[in-house]
Amino acid sequence: MALKKALVEHKSAPRNEDNTFNGTRKLIRPHLPPTERRRDPVHTDDPLTHAMISDGHGVPESSHAEAFYFQKQMQQQTEMTVVLEDGEQLHGFIQWYDKCVVKLQVGRNRVLIYKPCIKYLYKASEGRPASGVMK
Repeated sequence: MALKKALVEHKSAPRNEDNTFNGTRKLIRPHLPPTERRRDPVHTDDPLTHAMISDGHGVPESSHAEAFYFQKQMQQQTEMTVVLEDGEQLHGFIQWYDKCVVKLQVGRNRVLIYKPCIKYLYKASEGRPASGVMK
């Protein structure tokens, strides 16, 4: 009850017109020249930003074929072989993927592989594809 009375008294109290803080704050933004406001998306703190920038040439971003393929392999728990750019091969199951990364379960370990590092991948049951087919 005392709290309610204090709130009523606070609301009915006259405001002082001096520079005392009344509870509201004004957002102050500096006025910068247009050249300093421009943000270059390539030079940001996030190292994966370059992979998310579209070239803007009117080409659709994706045909969704990659998503369909990964979903199918994930649902069927197909063992995959991923060949990296340096020739290293990883054998495992695709657990998860997004625009930049594929998560592969290799034995008991889980490995995140950046898509630009993947030379090609194939189903382990099909054996190694003929050289030069996927480049």
